[in-house]
Amino acid sequence: MKKILVAEDDRNLSKSIDTWLTLEGFEVVTVYNGGEALNKLLHQKYDLLITDIAMPHLNGLELINEIRRINPTLPIMVVSGKLNQELVEDLQQLGVNYILSKPIKPIEFRKMIETVFDGTLH
Repeated sequence: MKKILVAEDDRNLSKSIDTWLTLEGFEVVTVYNGGEALNKLLHQKYDLLITDIAMPHLNGLELINEIRRINPTLPIMVVSGKLNQELVEDLQQLGVNYILSKPIKPIEFRKMIETVFDGTLH
């Protein structure tokens, strides 16, 4: 079973993501800030990180920078309502290939998850 860490401070959105991914057969761990996410990533193995950019305690860019030092190959999906061209370029330079704008469209989210896991959801 693939294990996904979701770092999203919007509790309604994080619950929706968690529910959908769990129904698709993933093991999901949800945290509400970047500091919690980094702690989880230091102590457990995950197959994907889904993170927001604007979060308390450690924002998404800081989190991704830290993760890239300890795990340069972890797939990372950014879901943010604050995307602009400069931020997208910064994320791409950090090795983030999966970027979605809020509000999330379920069909786009599903396609992106399928892409991360090479067309298989389980």
